[in-house]
Amino acid sequence: MFETQQGYIVSRHSGDENGRLSIHYYVKTDKATVKVTIANPETLFFTNAPVEAIATDVHGVDCEPSQLKTFSHDEVTVVRCQSLLLQQQMVAMVKKLGFTVYEEDVKPEDRYLMERHIRGKVTFIGQPDASGQSFSEARLKVGEYEPAWQVWSLDIETSVTRNELLSIGITSGDRKVVLVVSPEQTDLENVYTFADERKLLMAFIKFVRKHSPDIIIGWNVIGFDLMFLDQRFKTLGIKPALGVQGETWRVREAKESGKVFANIAGRVVLDGITMLKVGGYHFNSYSLNNVSQELLDDSKLLAGGDRWQEIERMHREELANFVAYNLQDCVLVEQIFAKLQLIELQQTRVDLTGIPLSQTGGSVASFENLYLPRLHRKGWVAPAWSDDKFVPSPGGFVMNSVPGLYKNVLVFDFKSLYPSIIRTFYVDPLARVVGQALSQEEGVVPGYRGASFQRQFAILPELVAELAHSREQAKQDGNDILSYAIKIIMNSFYGVLGSSVCRFYHAELASSITMRGHELLGRSKQWMEERGAKVIYGDTDSLFITLSDELSEEQAWEAGKQLCAVVNQCLSEWCGDYADIESHLELEFETLYTRFYMPTIRGQEEGSKKRYAGLSGGELIFKGLEAARSDWTPLAKRFQVELFEHLFFDKDLNHYVSSFVADLLEGRYDSELVYTKQLTRPLSKYTKTQPPHVRAARMIDDQRAQQGLPPEYDRGRKRVQYVYTLSGVSPFLDQQALDSLDYQHYIDKQILPIAEGVFQMLNLEVTDILTPQFNLL
Repeated sequence: MFETQQGYIVSRHSGDENGRLSIHYYVKTDKATVKVTIANPETLFFTNAPVEAIATDVHGVDCEPSQLKTFSHDEVTVVRCQSLLLQQQMVAMVKKLGFTVYEEDVKPEDRYLMERHIRGKVTFIGQPDASGQSFSEARLKVGEYEPAWQVWSLDIETSVTRNELLSIGITSGDRKVVLVVSPEQTDLENVYTFADERKLLMAFIKFVRKHSPDIIIGWNVIGFDLMFLDQRFKTLGIKPALGVQGETWRVREAKESGKVFANIAGRVVLDGITMLKVGGYHFNSYSLNNVSQELLDDSKLLAGGDRWQEIERMHREELANFVAYNLQDCVLVEQIFAKLQLIELQQTRVDLTGIPLSQTGGSVASFENLYLPRLHRKGWVAPAWSDDKFVPSPGGFVMNSVPGLYKNVLVFDFKSLYPSIIRTFYVDPLARVVGQALSQEEGVVPGYRGASFQRQFAILPELVAELAHSREQAKQDGNDILSYAIKIIMNSFYGVLGSSVCRFYHAELASSITMRGHELLGRSKQWMEERGAKVIYGDTDSLFITLSDELSEEQAWEAGKQLCAVVNQCLSEWCGDYADIESHLELEFETLYTRFYMPTIRGQEEGSKKRYAGLSGGELIFKGLEAARSDWTPLAKRFQVELFEHLFFDKDLNHYVSSFVADLLEGRYDSELVYTKQLTRPLSKYTKTQPPHVRAARMIDDQRAQQGLPPEYDRGRKRVQYVYTLSGVSPFLDQQALDSLDYQHYIDKQILPIAEGVFQMLNLEVTDILTPQFNLL
């Protein structure tokens, strides 16, 4: 007897079983997460080969003409196969015959959902087994289910000296559990001790199977925690049966990128660092300690590069403190996810685009999920992968700045510029190939690099319009998560069309977006200057202008609003005259800097780009300057902020700088002299140059080798802390590293570069202030 249920797709899978394709999904329902296997599944691809050229009597393969066409206007045949193996063989045969294949790489489990417009919420009908945990012969359609996720925050502790697992901590709301290797029993609440790793790992498997989390979160949880657990499972010969129905998980590392992936049937693993970046959050350091301090005003119970020694000591001698340390990391991650609504953001991305719940990136997948069904409905198949040479499109508009100190700087931004260009000028893969093929000019909108777009065939403008409308509605409803998720999707379209990893890539597409942006910024600049404004800088979608210094703040705001309205009217009229199109371009005026500093390129008279400081609404704002960068010391950031407070509020700069340097020489800022920089690749890859942070990392690993410890930085992708002492670069491991600091270095490299640009604009000589201090060294 068949049953109908509502649920949410947690994970999706396909593979050949007994010579037949199996497509199955793990779906969270109110009762449990169940396995749903699709009835009569098939996998398919398209080809420009005629049916008679590839006709075969092989059982399980069906070829028939299709109503679809290729971008080359060829008719296509659809080849349906009952197994992945058969599809691989048919694809190879078609290619050998000299024909082209299309969409052969679309996974059958993704195509099944895509063609039915299913994202995450689903209604399924299927035949349950006796346990009610599996459904066969199932069919799926769009549903309305809202899941209540069971989320676990997971963190492990390990022995660096023995490369062994010490404990696994788990928190989920009020539940806090630690499984720990310990020779003794304990009366600590919810702490379970085990004689060795094997027994702990076996208990962990049982615990996961019993309580069945939907989503596991953590900090570098895939790249470290799961990777380490997987290695211990393999070493001890244990099958990691952590899937919903006891399936083995798969944790693998990509050879080229070094990125680690985890696949667990019916469960999803989300990494906190990755989710922060998906959410558009930026931190000087993405360490758990730093992020929790900034977001939660809380921190780990231990921090620093040598904390492993204290962890091992607490494990031996102070089990209660060790457990507290393990659980604190879990709690911090849980609180960060909750505060920033990172799981809600991820689910919203799934609901909008249909990407798998576990896929934190996936701009190309998002685009194809949205575009392919629309393309098929219009009668076309996606283009085949091309070996054509990649031609990068021009970057965003960036004009040379006019350096100086200003009052009343107004900033105008185009709202969602690139999506608006797509919508206004009909930039679209299908519209391009149709416009190229048709000779008539009616309905054609010119692009760049020879492109033209036939507006009646454009898909993307309609898609962008739908998303833009949904975003406005989300804003009205106060749904910030939905609004931001839509923004991410719309802004990704340009990057996808300009990326060689997208099958729809063509140089004319991305160029018709960026070069149109250049034109629009240039025209807007002209219209503003014709009305008395002076444009001092432009960047991608923004223009910075100055009006009279004599205007009050209120007058400047009113002048900015009027100028914005005029330019928007000019844009609308120009679009009509240009190609009889409706403008969806919208210039906004939202920022007024009452004081503003645009620097020169260091050591030159030419104005810099993407670097400035301003005072807006009483708040100091830095862009690209030392105070906004992670590779300068806290000292430099403090100095720059305080320097510009003195500059913008007309305080005595000379006295401030000389006093600051005097305090530096007296050691009052020693704790702020630590550099922190990220290793972008393994240490062994730094062969041509040896930057300071690389030398510091090598020193640390050399010391560890002498102690018989494994290297800490051999894999790279970690931040290194170091200082400059009188003997040169030195790793910052503890306070002893501050005993012989090279103050001259910090004056020359951290203070002088910040001060000299400002003093030069004021016709002052900063070295006159600093020279007496030099003599004290």
